[in-house]
Amino acid sequence: MNFTKITRVAGREFASTAMTKGFIIGALVVPAVMAALIPLIAILSAAAQPSADKGTIYVLDHSAEVFNEIESRLSPEEVRSRWEDRAKRAANFAKGMMGQSGGDQIENAMNSIKTPEFRVIPTAPDADIEQIKTEIRNQLTSKATLDDPLEKVLAVIEIDIDASKKVNDAEGYGSYQAFFRPKLNEETVSEIESGVRWSIREKRYENAGLDRDQIKELASISQRESKEITEEGERNESSGIATFLIPIASLVLLIVATMTGGQYLLTTTIEEKSNRVVEVLLSACSPMELMTGKIIGQMGVGLSLLIVYNSLGIVALIAFNRLDMISGQTIILFFVFFLLAYFMLASMMAAIGSAVSDMREAQSLMTPVMLIMMIPYFFFMPVIRAPNSMLSTVTSFIPPISPFIMIMRVSSTDPPPAWQIAAVIFVNLIGVFIFLWLAAKIFRVGLLMYGKPPNLRTLIKWIKMA
Repeated sequence: MNFTKITRVAGREFASTAMTKGFIIGALVVPAVMAALIPLIAILSAAAQPSADKGTIYVLDHSAEVFNEIESRLSPEEVRSRWEDRAKRAANFAKGMMGQSGGDQIENAMNSIKTPEFRVIPTAPDADIEQIKTEIRNQLTSKATLDDPLEKVLAVIEIDIDASKKVNDAEGYGSYQAFFRPKLNEETVSEIESGVRWSIREKRYENAGLDRDQIKELASISQRESKEITEEGERNESSGIATFLIPIASLVLLIVATMTGGQYLLTTTIEEKSNRVVEVLLSACSPMELMTGKIIGQMGVGLSLLIVYNSLGIVALIAFNRLDMISGQTIILFFVFFLLAYFMLASMMAAIGSAVSDMREAQSLMTPVMLIMMIPYFFFMPVIRAPNSMLSTVTSFIPPISPFIMIMRVSSTDPPPAWQIAAVIFVNLIGVFIFLWLAAKIFRVGLLMYGKPPNLRTLIKWIKMA
């Protein structure tokens, strides 16, 4: 093969895909815009709230103990204080994600939200609950405008006689039931229900001779930041969501980069064949040189995406001071497994593209390929939870899914031993050679074949012919 011709074909293939406005916008501009919009979306989401509900809450307290607690808990001052505390917690979280200015903006946006305002009114202990609920129905059917917004009945709360004090140990505590006006904000409903539950618990503590602050103090256990002891020293613990974040992100990124290059390869091959451009190309180079150049050219496309998104991920880890979650060896192996996965997938895509004349014909042949690409998704949970289990180890040696399984294993908190990594790379190199060999035979025959799209039996016949 003439490597000069292969280089020219690869350069043309890369330029025709990666140098287009659509690819640049999709690969670079869109992620940048999304990163810039995240703070704005968070601020707008916090500010874009419906108007606060204002109205009356009737409390039918059969226990005659809970009403005062509910009235205090749902007072405007108490409600506003809780909302301000939530705004501060959200701002502190945002400061870690978006810096001081982003956190301040979110705190200001949340503090500008109008909180619900309640007027809590007791009813007689022997009042008829149905008559109280009738007032909500009358307001809903009436078209008259209320002079005072607080006259609108938002809810009716009925509290059992034994909600705060047991009648006997066998039956336990009673409960409560809430009846709400339709179309209330979720925040309003949550505020009322949490206020009622808090008030009932408060009276239960009091009747049991317990102090809420003491219980809270006994149940609250502070913990300093956990550390992992490694050969190099101590580092932040990588448990919790971090355990799953890196392996899942690695799997998704590897699939996206591999599929992007493979999909472009399929599309350009079909277009060149259907437009008869391939006949002109074959007059200047051999089928093998053309296929090799196209595969290498689209490899550059997938590699470009991989470099861009890997760089963004590393920058994000540095910003959050969690660069310890990923090692240099993992980054190197990431690119190694990308090359192995890409060459196997690209071989299949090149073979399919050369065998059909339009995308509609390619769909039936693409189905097995897409099913193969979906297999790593099915195994991601057991692989991440047990990277060195029998299932994880066995699937690591099955091309073409093994690169995707291995990238999850090497980026997990319990990476496989070095000999397994080397053995998997060797097995996949053999797989790459076999896939390219089969694809080359189909490519050589199918490139100039027109008419009825081939089936699997026909493809096997072409391999034997070539």
